[in-house]
Amino acid sequence: MQLFFYLLLIFTSMIWAGNFVAGKFLVGHASPLTLTNMRWIISILCLIPIVWVREKRLLPPHQAILPLFLMGLTGVVFFNIFMFLALERTSADNVGLLSALNPVSIAVASYFLLHEKISARQVLGMLISLIGVLAVISHGDWHRIAKFHLNTGDLFMLAAVVMWGLYSVTGKKAMQYVSPYMSTLWAGAFGFMALLPFNLPSFTITGPDKAFWMATLYTSIGATVAAMVFWNIGIQKIGGTRSGMFLNFNPIFTAILAYFLLGEQMSPAQVVGTVLVIAGVYLFTAGSANRPIRLRSKLI
Repeated sequence: MQLFFYLLLIFTSMIWAGNFVAGKFLVGHASPLTLTNMRWIISILCLIPIVWVREKRLLPPHQAILPLFLMGLTGVVFFNIFMFLALERTSADNVGLLSALNPVSIAVASYFLLHEKISARQVLGMLISLIGVLAVISHGDWHRIAKFHLNTGDLFMLAAVVMWGLYSVTGKKAMQYVSPYMSTLWAGAFGFMALLPFNLPSFTITGPDKAFWMATLYTSIGATVAAMVFWNIGIQKIGGTRSGMFLNFNPIFTAILAYFLLGEQMSPAQVVGTVLVIAGVYLFTAGSANRPIRLRSKLI
């Protein structure tokens, strides 16, 4: 049964990779905050009937309110704000390199807050996969990594990475009380309500065309409704640490889609990096039988 959830997370990664390609058709029409609020407005409207049909209720139990609010705060509000601040102050290369730390952030947060155990073999798999991701992002040009220097934008990106780790942990907590569908709905609703006051004065769309609306629907229904629900199912069923490893497929699928849809080239280093990512993820997900590291932290 775990194989099904692994495949679901790989498919989720592919959807999110398509989100980067779709973003090519959105830039220039609206601000990042406006685009974020637009995708969540559409997503919430789609999720309401889905949750109602599946569960015959829309309101979560009171035990889930705090973790759902924290999901919205970390994954929708702060993650996006820090990401936008980072993109304004640092290069796209640096953002890509630092985003490779997302699985590490999830593993660390899950280790200390949820008592998710990590074996030595899993740590090795995480390191191998991380090397593969860096190879894909840098196109094998290790000088780009060697010349990396932290600036203010990079610190904002590190903050975004931390927020995604905390989002995954609070999601695991919330889904002790609600389904992945309801958790996605309310995390989005809380996040949208928190972001809207900051965005209302500048909520404008410039020259929307057919490509813009098609990309908006993809990012809203595909990358937000479907992908976020699938991600939350993965968090619920196999844990945050294992789910986080599948984020390493994001740059691989992005490179593949860019090759077929945007005419961009794939380098041999990216192919090697892809093999390393797959090997690392396999080593990690097959490592549950190994002796875990003992934990002394408290559950949130």
